Amino acid sequence: MRDRGPIILPLDGSDLAAGALPYAEALARATGEPIVMLAVWEGIENELGSSFPSMALEIQEKAQEHFNTYLTSMKANISGVEVETLIRAGQPEQEILRVAEERQARFIVLATHGRSGISRWAYGSTAGHILRNGAIPVLAAGPHALEDVKRDVTFRHVMCPLDGSERSEAALPLATEIATRIGGRLSLVRVVRWAVQAYPYTLPSSYIPQVDDELEASAKEYLRRVESGISGLERSSYVVRGSIAEGLLEFIDKESVDLVVMTTHARAGLARMALGSVADRLLQAPVPVLMIPPAEVAGA
Repeated sequence: MRDRGPIILPLDGSDLAAGALPYAEALARATGEPIVMLAVWEGIENELGSSFPSMALEIQEKAQEHFNTYLTSMKANISGVEVETLIRAGQPEQEILRVAEERQARFIVLATHGRSGISRWAYGSTAGHILRNGAIPVLAAGPHALEDVKRDVTFRHVMCPLDGSERSEAALPLATEIATRIGGRLSLVRVVRWAVQAYPYTLPSSYIPQVDDELEASAKEYLRRVESGISGLERSSYVVRGSIAEGLLEFIDKESVDLVVMTTHARAGLARMALGSVADRLLQAPVPVLMIPPAEVAGA
């Protein structure tokens, strides 16, 4: 995982995309990284450029002027953070990832849309393409995070969901860095399903209370061990009982979490699909989710 590098903030002129700006600014303040505001327009069709070169040049100049004006106005909304503007022509999802690679970016920040998460909208969208194919962490602000976003956002309370695997723990260094730099607190959260949820058909009823106690005790011991390896900031660990996604969403609401930092796939095998659905569900939270993709975890 890169220790340094700019934050890529794609903007397309819409209010939706601009809604992610306060979160990009907050992430920049929390990590000390500059922001690259990136506008991508579709460019000139080859046929038009070949047949009407003067018209194509005029269109290109107008597009450049339009997005220069737009990005300058967006840049004026940010203070105290280094900001660069950049305009590219091409397919948005390709150009965003290309710029991220060229600039050796550390993060991409973007707004998602739709109230049913990735499963309903993202597979055909720019945001979905980046979330699926990006090789660096993506800070995604879902619809509820965009509804009541304040102009001055600070990540005072960072939550890091853990499932007992080393892959999930790969999110800890970044979560710790952000919480430390802003003088906030870090919550380590592990959701443990009830025995009847974890073993609905195989566990004799007489063993259910014992298994529930064992599951919770094991989770608490695991979190104590992980927490003991973190120093230099206010931190706490919590065991939440119930379904994973709903338990995390409830914790976010009750504990006033400002940012979730997590790996998108924490376990191998079939559980990868389950955690993918958890990440999807968390995009419905009222706070942004900083997602660390499998490629980053593998290289960590």
